[in-house]
Amino acid sequence: MRDRRKADRMEVFTYWGKVLAYADFEYNTTRLNERAVEIPIVRSWLQRNGSILEVGNVLAHYPDAPQRAVVDRWEQGPGVVNMDVFEIAGSWDQIFSISTLEHVRWDEEPREAGGSVAAIEHLRSVLAPGGRLLVTVPTGCNPPLDEWLAADDTGADRACTLVRDGAHWRQTSEIQILPYGQEAGWAEALWVGEWSA
Repeated sequence: MRDRRKADRMEVFTYWGKVLAYADFEYNTTRLNERAVEIPIVRSWLQRNGSILEVGNVLAHYPDAPQRAVVDRWEQGPGVVNMDVFEIAGSWDQIFSISTLEHVRWDEEPREAGGSVAAIEHLRSVLAPGGRLLVTVPTGCNPPLDEWLAADDTGADRACTLVRDGAHWRQTSEIQILPYGQEAGWAEALWVGEWSA
């Protein structure tokens, strides 16, 4: 019984004092990469009322996705609107983006160093009064974005990194930028920021 309790404790992580279970799904070998923590963080943050927008089609691949609008520039799928993040308009109560915004204007030619930061600022501008935004980005794959995160001048109400510690993740007290894929082939550090309007 003692070993069982120890194993159970190893299947959770802490995000701002809240104990969350790792996501473990077959799709995209979730437990082995940053989705293990991103999915439970977003699920615990979401309030399932008001208008919800997901930027980047991620949650559709996992069970129990909430009712929401989904914008993804490239991915095709039921209910997914293909548009650039800068075309998003309206007024949204909740917006979240899981490991998507680090690609904005960085993964295309010509590269635009400030594209990811501008995308976050744009999403903040379409929040309804009292609205909330949550963004996760892996570090180490977009140096200009990493510099902005490391400067800790994002304007986020709260931000942190979760750092891979073997097969587990731990929240750090200071922002850490680690090279992407150095040890495990996926993110070694994940930045999470939250804003409110």
